[in-house]
Amino acid sequence: MSTIPEKDLPPGRHRVLREHLMREITNETSDTSETDKANETPSPVRPPFWRRPAFVAPVAAAALSVAVVVGASVTRDAASDGPPSPHSAPSDRPERRSSESAARLLERVAVAAGKLPSGVEGDEFVYTKSDHYHWKMDPDKTVSDCPRTLEGHAYGVQERWESVDGQHVGLSREHRSGGGVVERPIAEQLPGKNTVNFYEQAEELPTDTDGMHRWLYGLDPGEKASGKRPADVAAFKKAGALLTGNLLPTKTAAALYRAVSKIPGLIVLEGARDAAGRTGVAVAMDGVAAIGFGQGESRSELIFDEKTLDYLGESTVNLAAPKDRCDALAAGDLVGSVAILERTVVDRKGEQP
Repeated sequence: MSTIPEKDLPPGRHRVLREHLMREITNETSDTSETDKANETPSPVRPPFWRRPAFVAPVAAAALSVAVVVGASVTRDAASDGPPSPHSAPSDRPERRSSESAARLLERVAVAAGKLPSGVEGDEFVYTKSDHYHWKMDPDKTVSDCPRTLEGHAYGVQERWESVDGQHVGLSREHRSGGGVVERPIAEQLPGKNTVNFYEQAEELPTDTDGMHRWLYGLDPGEKASGKRPADVAAFKKAGALLTGNLLPTKTAAALYRAVSKIPGLIVLEGARDAAGRTGVAVAMDGVAAIGFGQGESRSELIFDEKTLDYLGESTVNLAAPKDRCDALAAGDLVGSVAILERTVVDRKGEQP
């Protein structure tokens, strides 16, 4: 295996580390002064534990570009003086509104998807390598006078081998960010009613725009969408889950992109980020938390490579400014993200491209 050089921390992390170091230096200086006066030995201060796992994206197949990425997570010791503050400066948050419409972008994505190679056999396996990040809460811990700890958690890289026809036992291999590998079997799958559980089920989805639009909204033939916001949000989330969780036949993918373009309330953003630190152009919906937590002050994004238009993954971004010092997420911080590093078809489970 080749050695991958480390990259810089993601935007804002240097500032967090620097601020924490200055606090520790200040505390140490203060403790030393008091000790000199009292001729006593100060109690040691246990620093917080910092993790900096490296996420490696291999050479991608036709569906994805090459990326070498580094993620970072930060935890805060319960005895320290406050919650972590992984805020990035406004200049570090690259998301900006694009003048391109969602319909125009998704049409370009649909055309690009239609050109990808196809041809999959039932006894093969869909191989997916992905990177996951979630901002989590632990209500059982307190930090100073704050009601709970909040920390960025890099779940590590996951590899999955899923049966094309759902009739063969697959494999999940998790590369934990703290070290170690955990393997679990993926059971044989039955077709889902409202979800797609394997590739051959995806082949049964509509390949025309109107049919796919009805599927996203759960409509019968001839039935029209209600036009209500909850139905639009549910359709957008369903599209994101389908894209993030499955390899799609080319015609199905093209129909999906064109159907998504008909969902009201979409915007296009440049510089959207995924769990792997990559940036791309995103089709997004405000007030939606598809990954992680969120109560209306968040935005979910479907992210594409700006040049190849390959699907990179899905992110949920916090939109609200911190209410107080216990509110650890700034506007623009990731709440959760799944980055698709590689997705292709292989002959056997455990086989890597």
